[in-house]
Amino acid sequence: KLIVRWSAGHIGIPGNEQADEQAKKAARGDTSHPHTLPTSLLSSTNSPLTLPASKSAIKQSFRTMINKEAKSVMQSSPRYHRFREIDPSFPSNRFVKLAN
Repeated sequence: KLIVRWSAGHIGIPGNEQADEQAKKAARGDTSHPHTLPTSLLSSTNSPLTLPASKSAIKQSFRTMINKEAKSVMQSSPRYHRFREIDPSFPSNRFVKLAN
């Protein structure tokens, strides 16, 4: 039998704060000590396995990298400073959205 209960914010639920802290550590890339991991998460040398990144995380990382590169190319253009004289907000958010 499965019982599902909703609780607002999980406040006061034993272990929830610790679970939240562990989830935040995992999101930052902190790993658990190998002796605390189940064997299914260990390699043959007893080091933690690297789990695959999510598709959305890969896309976000790629988009950030492309945007930084595009900004660098744009700023090194001989026309960039002239555009900035005409429009100090160049490249505007509207332009960036159109370019993406």
